[in-house]
Amino acid sequence: MAVSSRFSIRCQVKSISLPCRSHPSTVRIEQELNVAKTNAVTAKPSAETICGGLSQLMELYRLMDDLLNSSAAKGLIARQQDMKFVEDLVDESMKFLDVCGGIREMVSQMKEHIRDLQCALRRRKGELSSEKCVTTYNCFRKKMKKDVKALIASLKQVDNNMTIVDSDDHHLAAVIKAVIGVSEMTVSGFESLLSFFSMPISKPNRLSLVVSKLIHKGMVACEDQQEQGVFNEFDCIDAALQTLCKNESSSTQFDKMQTAKCRLERLEFQLECMETKLECMFRHLIRNRATLLNIISQVCLLPTNPPRKMAAASKFSIKCQTKSISTSHHSSNPRTAQRDQNNNSQAICSGLVRMTGLQ
Repeated sequence: MAVSSRFSIRCQVKSISLPCRSHPSTVRIEQELNVAKTNAVTAKPSAETICGGLSQLMELYRLMDDLLNSSAAKGLIARQQDMKFVEDLVDESMKFLDVCGGIREMVSQMKEHIRDLQCALRRRKGELSSEKCVTTYNCFRKKMKKDVKALIASLKQVDNNMTIVDSDDHHLAAVIKAVIGVSEMTVSGFESLLSFFSMPISKPNRLSLVVSKLIHKGMVACEDQQEQGVFNEFDCIDAALQTLCKNESSSTQFDKMQTAKCRLERLEFQLECMETKLECMFRHLIRNRATLLNIISQVCLLPTNPPRKMAAASKFSIKCQTKSISTSHHSSNPRTAQRDQNNNSQAICSGLVRMTGLQ
């Protein structure tokens, strides 16, 4: 899946300048982004490539966390007058957590249905039970398709936001570009994963009938079609289950049942691997959100920053005590007013950290 850039930075170009040395993490992030984008375009849709994409995404977040926690990056962001791009990233981090959580729930439910199908196929003379489980599985796939559309719509909202930053600092531009590049790749990776889940073969269509016919006649193995990128794991499972529900001879039915069992066992293993990757990805997203909130909290504590940055920070945290802050501004003693203002700022920033649950 191609990644469309939504990053724009207005950087003053000097007539005479030397190439500036970028932070090592920004260079690594750029390299990893190039590899990930190439793989997103050339890789064939399968559970293996999805897990590989999640591993690449986790590595990008590890590098981004190192970058944002470096003193150099913190200093650059602290000197930036407009913090809107950080605020946008905080908003996006919440949406990414929601989407990742939704995908994890889908994988968990899918595993339950796969295990129910396996149990039904293991029972003797359990044709009626098997048909019931297949029907339940198909209903779940239809519901999952609707959930996938809702999550993709949420990702589209993130992808449509254009971030524009005015800066004449090339180092800051490199940091922002790297961070937003990771955000774009997160959208692309989650969209690929959701598209992989939403293959609609719950109803017989032309493609599913072709697959069923090929499997039934033994003309071609489904694995060969997977290697060519024609079908994915869900395609083969759906086709095997459809042919299993047909009334045929006992020997033919036994062969189909064995084929379905093998496909279900393989898919269950792949879903477990995917579930582990998503759990790690979820932790990376939480850590990234905590880092962004901490950056805002540290910036709002700087004495040189105007009150508007404190107001921007409070939007993501807790309800500040406006009455107390207002009283401190009107105090006749300047030292008392400054002390009260600092105390309220610290309370706001403590709330920012508590929101992440990582304090």
